[in-house]
Amino acid sequence: MNISHKHLLLTLGLALGASLTTAQAEDKTLRLYNWADYFAEDTLSRFTAETGIKVIYDVMDGSEVLEAKLMTGGSGYDLIFPGDTVAERLMRAGSLQALDPAKLEALADVEPGLQKLRTHYPHASKATVPYTWGTIGLTYNDEQIRQRMADAPVESLDLLFKPELAARFADCGISMIDSPDEVLAVVLNYLGRDPRSAKREDLAAASELLLKIRPYIRKFQSQPVTDLVNGNLCLSLGYSGDMTQAQRTADSASKKVSFQYRIPKEGTTVWMDNMAIPVDAKHPEYAYTFINFVMRPENMAAISNFTGYPTSNAKARPDVDPQMRNNPDIYPPEATFERLVTGKDIPQSDMRARMRVWTKFKTAPGS
Repeated sequence: MNISHKHLLLTLGLALGASLTTAQAEDKTLRLYNWADYFAEDTLSRFTAETGIKVIYDVMDGSEVLEAKLMTGGSGYDLIFPGDTVAERLMRAGSLQALDPAKLEALADVEPGLQKLRTHYPHASKATVPYTWGTIGLTYNDEQIRQRMADAPVESLDLLFKPELAARFADCGISMIDSPDEVLAVVLNYLGRDPRSAKREDLAAASELLLKIRPYIRKFQSQPVTDLVNGNLCLSLGYSGDMTQAQRTADSASKKVSFQYRIPKEGTTVWMDNMAIPVDAKHPEYAYTFINFVMRPENMAAISNFTGYPTSNAKARPDVDPQMRNNPDIYPPEATFERLVTGKDIPQSDMRARMRVWTKFKTAPGS
């Protein structure tokens, strides 16, 4: 072989090696799908700085969209953040990978209460790592509620579900989370019935209660923080994180207002958002790396402090904002878990029956 041929082959080899190296570098990317603002401000940048793995963060529009993307296949995501019942359906449908416990560094550190709740999801528990979690309860403006009723039963759903009490707070604004399955579960549990029932008599009882309080409901929304802070609402049935976010927003605006949150004594629903790897993920190894990074106590604490929601790692608690950590309605003791209702993957026919009740309630004349 003459020198010119050797030089040509060497050049081609170097060029091919460079292109492969470039392709590998460009391909060192984790694509994840999560709710907006659901990490600490520096979570992703610190992950990339430590691992060299770039993150493409697509924002989830809704659980239904996530489910549709995964069910049809080819979503292109390496890591997703489904809710508990969505994850159960996705795993049952074969859309998620079963996780290898040997590759998960902090699975044993998950809060004991959540470990018990996970047993209610036999399919999803094999494919998920809990991320953040919370309850559905009562967020309220303490001063406005007390002005209208000094002995208001803030520990009880009577505050909202008894029409004569709801009427006392209608003028300062009541909102309800726009989530039919969760609201119906809370109502049915309050009535002493199966929270996930679709029986005619159970739904009739739930409908009767809801229609009686409908005149006093000002808004249906899943993000009431702005209205709470601006004084357009004084009482909201919604996520536990609403109170923390509303209080922080008010404090940063130098507004002297106190928001409180209560897990109703009658019980309520609990939810978990999870980390899961799609069955067709291109880079599952990067997903495992991210899960292990996020599950470190210091990273979980930072996420909890930013989002206002408890995170799953029990070892993160010491570094969580004391206002959250020491609040038994945000970080409930294990005994409270006994009155929390988990989600359930119910049949479509049952879901349709429940939706009819919700539609009738929501479209009835309100305040």
